Amino acid sequence: MINSREAAFFALLHSLKGESFISEYLGEWFKKEQPSSQDYQLAHQIAYGSAQMALALDYLALQLSEKKKMRLKLKEKALLRTALYQFYFLDKLPHYAIVDESIKIAKKHFHSYFVAYLNAILRKFSLLSLTLPQGMDLPSLSIRYSFPLYFIKNLSKHYGLQATIKILEASNKPALTMARLRNIVEIPAEWNTVIEEPVKVITVLASEVKKVASSADYYIQNVTPASLIGSLSQGINKAPTSILDICASPGGKTLALHDFFPQAALYANDVSLHKIQKLKDNFAKYGVQAQVSCSEGEKLELDKKFDLIVLDVPCSNSGVLSKRPEARWRLNEDQAKQLKIIQFNLLKHAVHLLENEGEIWYMTCSILPEENEEIVAIACQELDLIKKNLISILPNAEGWDGGFACCLVKKLR
Repeated sequence: MINSREAAFFALLHSLKGESFISEYLGEWFKKEQPSSQDYQLAHQIAYGSAQMALALDYLALQLSEKKKMRLKLKEKALLRTALYQFYFLDKLPHYAIVDESIKIAKKHFHSYFVAYLNAILRKFSLLSLTLPQGMDLPSLSIRYSFPLYFIKNLSKHYGLQATIKILEASNKPALTMARLRNIVEIPAEWNTVIEEPVKVITVLASEVKKVASSADYYIQNVTPASLIGSLSQGINKAPTSILDICASPGGKTLALHDFFPQAALYANDVSLHKIQKLKDNFAKYGVQAQVSCSEGEKLELDKKFDLIVLDVPCSNSGVLSKRPEARWRLNEDQAKQLKIIQFNLLKHAVHLLENEGEIWYMTCSILPEENEEIVAIACQELDLIKKNLISILPNAEGWDGGFACCLVKKLR
């Protein structure tokens, strides 16, 4: 039997090793152990929080260690981070319980020398009042909010210091569960409506998530992608008769397009069989008819062209870091360069699949201009495209994810 704290430790460890995402491990643990809702929420909170706040937690650990250069193994780091996260960020948990449970896990999975080390660190922490750097300089912000310095420098350059801090704060808040309404249904009075137009999106209470997720009247989706798709749909010149979603899984965008343009023939593609199965499962659940293909987007070959191509490209996920805690630690200059090549190549290939006067909706869940406005500018210059409509949304305290969308049309020759 694996309890919630041990599950959080293993979820974080598997994530650090690159073996699975935290959400995947916790999902499997939930199926196997059937924990209570309260225990699952605790495991989720500890694992996600420990991944998000890794830089801050390592800073605190360094203050507690007699050796100012710690050389811990990944496994040791994972348990230490989960314990310190509970101490520093979950102040309602009793300290004795955190120490006792962490030491139990250590005795079960570690050598005795680390058990002694962990015990000393945790007991010292409970006696001291440690704080994170409170300065407004970028290195202090990097530690306090636990983001790579590269990312904070990038945000500060484009948005300024105050907007950067708001983005960091929003990205560290627990993600709200939201749903797009597909049909007119009566919703409980206590459910908050986020937007009414261009589509209705509501927040979903934790106790109602399973019910909402099982209903075809709703689609679990943050307000940002729902709003982006809805806004572009309202601005289209004429209803498309054929739509291609090149990077379609898990199918939320394709489903939204089906709801907006029910007469259009739908084609959905993605790169792996695993993603294709997710697409097929969702299409079956929601009654969507679509032709499905499995191909790398930049190599996709079809025997027709399309009025509308949706291209939600692989990106840094910098707009959805509240729900993808691992993604922040991949934010670096090398990743940015690689993604720009992939994004432009996908856009370049999409042009060949587009009908004259057709539209490409270029989309990301990134807030970094090098993946958004800069790609659009290059595409307009090199691919004979015209920018028609551009929408950029930053993460905020109300639970909106960050995201970007731009409608591009072919120049008439």
